[in-house]
Amino acid sequence: MALIHLPDGAFSIQFLIFWWILAAVLITTALLLARRQTITAERLSITAMVTAASFAVFPVSGPFASRDLADYNAHTEGVRQ
Repeated sequence: MALIHLPDGAFSIQFLIFWWILAAVLITTALLLARRQTITAERLSITAMVTAASFAVFPVSGPFASRDLADYNAHTEGVRQ
């Protein structure tokens, strides 16, 4: 997995405010929808399986939108010599 160190000030304040507001809206919407529905054992187990699968797939490197991921480039850097 690629580890990226971003310097202070890498993102503008407008960028950060926009994404914080978007995250707050999405989390609030999800919580409001979840409160209205009953949580069954089946729904809970499906949610757990999807979450586990996403954590298993997340660290896998591969091409993305016809460009290589930073992680792939880092591992092949020495091979190109």
